[in-house]
Amino acid sequence: MLNPLKKNLFSNNEYQMFLHEKKVEIPKLTPDRWKQLFEKVDMLPGLIVQVLLAPKEDFYSIVVSAAQLAMDEVTEMVAILSDQEVEYVRKNVGLHEIIEFLVKTVKRNQLGEMAKNLKSLLPKTE
Repeated sequence: MLNPLKKNLFSNNEYQMFLHEKKVEIPKLTPDRWKQLFEKVDMLPGLIVQVLLAPKEDFYSIVVSAAQLAMDEVTEMVAILSDQEVEYVRKNVGLHEIIEFLVKTVKRNQLGEMAKNLKSLLPKTE
């Protein structure tokens, strides 16, 4: 088991963190890494659309079902991005660590800014 003080010292680097007991890098998303992600993640976009379009009376049951289905894909995403085994992530990494890892990945790669830039490239509709 890692000493908590040692764990805190390592986590000060904004491009590193711990997933359970393993120190991982917050990845730079290269074209190859994007390709790896899109080869694995096939249900997630459809689930997001289903949640967004869910009728009010079915919203909560659809969210719960989508969350259960999405967990496997999110776990695979984290495993790919962190270069860890899927089983390690599934059995050892807490949800709070998964969310923190994904947030740091989004920040490092400026995905919010990238989305704005991509949107500005689309033709304007009147």
